[in-house]
Amino acid sequence: MSLSLVRPGWPAPSNIIAFSSTRLGGVSKAPYDSLNLALHVGDSTRDVMDNRKTLIDSEQIPYPQWLNQTHSTNVVQHGVEAEEADGCYTSDKEKACLVMTADCLPVLLCDESGSWVAAVHAGWRGLSQGVLQQAVKKYRGSSRLMAWIGPAISQQRFEVGSDVRESFLRNSPAYKTFFEERGNKWLCDLPNIAEYILKAQSVDVYQCGLCTYDLKERFYSHRRETHNNNSLHGAQTGRMVTAIWINNNKE
Repeated sequence: MSLSLVRPGWPAPSNIIAFSSTRLGGVSKAPYDSLNLALHVGDSTRDVMDNRKTLIDSEQIPYPQWLNQTHSTNVVQHGVEAEEADGCYTSDKEKACLVMTADCLPVLLCDESGSWVAAVHAGWRGLSQGVLQQAVKKYRGSSRLMAWIGPAISQQRFEVGSDVRESFLRNSPAYKTFFEERGNKWLCDLPNIAEYILKAQSVDVYQCGLCTYDLKERFYSHRRETHNNNSLHGAQTGRMVTAIWINNNKE
């Protein structure tokens, strides 16, 4: 099966290249079938490296930076080695910033002049602790920023405890609107929390609206596999990549 990618629906300049991968088009075996791009989830290293090569060659991804994501608020410049980071940014051409996800938000940023890009991995911990704010602070230009929120878990599928809700309410009572009560749990709206945070920083926001949990034929979902396996050891599943870079050949 050939590669299947999700392209952002946003008014980015023509020299900005961006996409999210799906689970289609690779060689990994179940439960990682088939385009798993993560080395840390228990999949065959050979299969993952084959998948990465397939994607890099197909999309001509220049100098991809693979991050060790830990739900931190650390956002690093492309080329800087860090023990942990959940975001990457650059103003250099032909250097790809990318993040891996399987329910958390992949958030891409660029400016209207096409001279700066960033990719951020944002789960509830990162959002509540300010990872998106940290990414926006890295921008030193004067053009307006825009953001695209890629495939992620939807509110109706993301049930959390009161501790998650309280982590946001400690920042502002305005976050109440993003939690829907269900019994003694809460349904958490990560995509719209991210949009709220970004718009508060004058960033234009575009969402793809695709749910990783529901669209099991297209996307990996850690939460879905945890439910399906009903295992105390968690889920075995792959990771998608969301990437962005400044193309040297398009102006």
